[in-house]
Amino acid sequence: MSALQFTAYGKPQPQGSTRAFVRGNRAIITSDNSKLKPYRHTLTKVAALSLREIGLEAPLCDRSTAVEVHIVWTIAKPRSMPKRVTMPTKKPDTDKLLRAVLDSLTGIGYEDDAQVVRVIAEKQYGLPERTEVTVREA
Repeated sequence: MSALQFTAYGKPQPQGSTRAFVRGNRAIITSDNSKLKPYRHTLTKVAALSLREIGLEAPLCDRSTAVEVHIVWTIAKPRSMPKRVTMPTKKPDTDKLLRAVLDSLTGIGYEDDAQVVRVIAEKQYGLPERTEVTVREA
């Protein structure tokens, strides 16, 4: 089975909590991170282009297939951070970054993110800021 591999450049954004409320007869859903939507759009677009480049159609894995996802987020080290600190132990939280990536790949790497049975995720300091993703059959 083929693997989908891609790198999306830009600052990784966490997907926090969403809030839903009703205004009149419309349901409105808001996110607490205004930069999330463009980040997810970039991930989806780059993933779809990468899938097309290897000659495959979306989704890479059908609903009956268990999926493994490997993700590396590279984020800029704050200038105020001491040199001895080598790992990003501050926000953004890994689980919130993961939620953004997994939701972005629905329909491209797999039909439903419930298919993901194994995740290898890592945050690191570096430049340029980016998200590197590999999706494959588990």
